[in-house]
Amino acid sequence: MKIVMIGGVAGGASTAARARRLDEQAEIVVLERDHYVSYANCGLPYHISGVIPEREQLLVQTPEKLKQNLNLDVRVGHEVTAIDRDAKLVHVCNSWPP
Repeated sequence: MKIVMIGGVAGGASTAARARRLDEQAEIVVLERDHYVSYANCGLPYHISGVIPEREQLLVQTPEKLKQNLNLDVRVGHEVTAIDRDAKLVHVCNSWPP
């Protein structure tokens, strides 16, 4: 089975992890248009106020960690522009580098 997850952060990454637990053999691709696949949204006010000085401290997961721990193919900088459900195609625009 091949699963394409559109979006990372909390919803996409959590759903991809759950899909992995349900099917260890599935090919799971996560497409995230931003350049960070997972970060602590709830920590943003602390970063802005200076309590958490470094933005990198908010980064929870990286594509490399998700590949190593859950065998997820995470592609940051990839924006989904269209979905053709009948043809089972996802149209993607590579927005890398920022």
